[in-house]
Amino acid sequence: MVLVLFSAQGLRAENGAARVAQEKSAPALGHASFTVSEGVAENIDAVKEGTGFVSGTVTKSSLVTRMDFQLNDKILHTSVQDYTQPPALAAVAEKCLTSDPDECFFYYKSYEKSTDTAVAARANLELSILSLQRGQVKQALGYIDQAARLSPEDPFIELTRGWTLFAAGKYKKARKSFADMLFLTADFEYASSAKLGTALAYYFEGNVKKTAADLQYIYTTDPYMISFSAYMMGRLAADKKSSRYQAPVFLQQSLSHDGHNYPAMQLLASLSAKNKQSKLPAFQAYATLYSLDSADHEAKKQVEKFAEDLSGNLSDYLFFLRLDRPIVQDLPSTPSPIVKMALYANHWQSPVSLQKVNVIPSGIMTVHNERLGEVLKSPSYVTRTLEFNPETKAVDFKDKYGHVEFSSRRPFTLRTQKEVKTLVVKDAAAADLFAADFSDKELKGALTVVPMEDGMRLINEVYAEDLIPALLATQAKALQHPQALAALSVVFRAALQEAVRKNEGQSYHITDNDVYFKFKGINLTVLAMLEAAKASRGLELSGTDLGYYGACGTVSYDQTANTQNRPRYTYSPANLSKYILSSPPADLYSRPNDETQWADVKWMYLYDAKDIQARLNARGKFGTLRAMTPLKLSPNGRVLAMRFTGSKATYEAQTPQEVSYILSAGTMRSTFFDFVPMYKGKNIVRVLVRGYDTGTGVGLCVNGADGLARGGSDYQGIIKYYFPNARILDTHTGEVH
Repeated sequence: MVLVLFSAQGLRAENGAARVAQEKSAPALGHASFTVSEGVAENIDAVKEGTGFVSGTVTKSSLVTRMDFQLNDKILHTSVQDYTQPPALAAVAEKCLTSDPDECFFYYKSYEKSTDTAVAARANLELSILSLQRGQVKQALGYIDQAARLSPEDPFIELTRGWTLFAAGKYKKARKSFADMLFLTADFEYASSAKLGTALAYYFEGNVKKTAADLQYIYTTDPYMISFSAYMMGRLAADKKSSRYQAPVFLQQSLSHDGHNYPAMQLLASLSAKNKQSKLPAFQAYATLYSLDSADHEAKKQVEKFAEDLSGNLSDYLFFLRLDRPIVQDLPSTPSPIVKMALYANHWQSPVSLQKVNVIPSGIMTVHNERLGEVLKSPSYVTRTLEFNPETKAVDFKDKYGHVEFSSRRPFTLRTQKEVKTLVVKDAAAADLFAADFSDKELKGALTVVPMEDGMRLINEVYAEDLIPALLATQAKALQHPQALAALSVVFRAALQEAVRKNEGQSYHITDNDVYFKFKGINLTVLAMLEAAKASRGLELSGTDLGYYGACGTVSYDQTANTQNRPRYTYSPANLSKYILSSPPADLYSRPNDETQWADVKWMYLYDAKDIQARLNARGKFGTLRAMTPLKLSPNGRVLAMRFTGSKATYEAQTPQEVSYILSAGTMRSTFFDFVPMYKGKNIVRVLVRGYDTGTGVGLCVNGADGLARGGSDYQGIIKYYFPNARILDTHTGEVH
């Protein structure tokens, strides 16, 4: 049988237009298809007045066989999750935040056979989730079955049973459990999750036709899963030779909605490699993958293969920004604390040792040696080359003809005679072309060159105030409201001052690829950024964690609400999964203007265990992946550390950054997630990760600040909202808040 896949053209999410239906036959595009048993009554017991959708419990003597409603804003932003816990188990959940995972497991186990049915059911639910994290799949199935027996009307338990069966590779039983859940509720967030589980079960069973129909439905009705469903449609198309040409279209759509979708990047690279007409896209795609993950040997092999067909300097084919000359040229300086920023840092925030770099000043440039003082001058707009000499272990300063004008084994500093002038560093080269982003950068301040044993390090010494607009240009590209930009300026100013204080006496305070500070040059600065930094200079912030992050859900790391309708959420393993399942409220401050662009807030990825294993085996003899267990959690359940159990060894990732790297080569939006490990025998073969928000969850939510500003808050009000316990000094009035 030849299956003609749905056309990639014209597919889009249409909130308010797509209709949901439960029918015995596959419906048209935009409708759901669920299998229903013969002889079941076809009636709707309850319809929520004014919305046209079924809510609450539907008894097993009846089934909603057709829900005919339009997906309106109220439905998409309504959550029915109840985070209430029996008091005894609430105390257990609190202990679990600070205890060893094994201790947490046995805390819950003591309530497994409680005489209180509600307590026993909830304890078995929690034990099932914890067992799956520990790699004990049969045990997880036993606990979730017991929970379902004790609480047969609980849709979350039935949904969890479906996903647990799915994790165990029991796809037919998983589909039945997802269908059974629809006897219990028809709420959107539950139905959507069940539909996804059904689609994935069909996919891994090899049922292409039913997978395609279900993915069509998800793509056109669920704005929170557009990127993921587009990726799966691309994967489905790529599996069939007759429809493989459609796959890149879906994958590009997936990445346009979520540029962090690493599996979509991988599949697009693989398909590019099969295109014999052009080798450049394949080289660039694999170069991107390799730059993210140096343990990806397949990406490295492909980069080397396709590089053979390219002429000239390979860096010219990469996505590096190139500047022919200074762009800004003249920019007044604002005296303030000096920040030492190491340039060209890798994804571990460690500066790379450079072999060569060019420098172009917009004014007369002087060279100062730390012992000899000023040693020479260089004219405006004339390129000078700094090159490491491996024989002398010195850095040679060369003119445009390649003649050495100055050489030093000791640090020396380049600066323009006039403070308003700038420096461009360009064509930076290191031993590994993919070690960092080697884009050209325009700088304010001075550039110190530090000779090392294997190269040189560049450190930009710049006023904090001169740095803030450029940080805004990189970190707040989507922000347009001046009050939100001013609020973020206050956070940057305080965080820079804290970094200077904390790293006093060190060779540098921050890097250009720091967790909080991403610097790509003052050449990216626009007038709005300069004005925001200037407008906020009178406000000083201290006495609190001074972070920021991209997009917020309703539950942040530091417990700041990002909505007027904050849920009564408290942590437990089951409550975390409920929260990840929940729909964001309509008044969420970081709600996107475009309703198809929810990936910053709510996202989903499917990772191949082989990639995770490769990164773990690069750290030692790990073997095959058998379990993933959160070791340390934030108060709301964000993963701060994780244990990976392998067939040969166990590895513990001790930071959120390392957890993200091992799972996703550092592309995962945050570590506020739950996951479904997919097993084949004892080994995990894939991991479905479902998460919320973008960033650390600490401090100011950038998109949330924009939402507050649109609602009328000024930058001081935004600061007070996100930092309620901070000391806020207005230097203009002397007032302290």
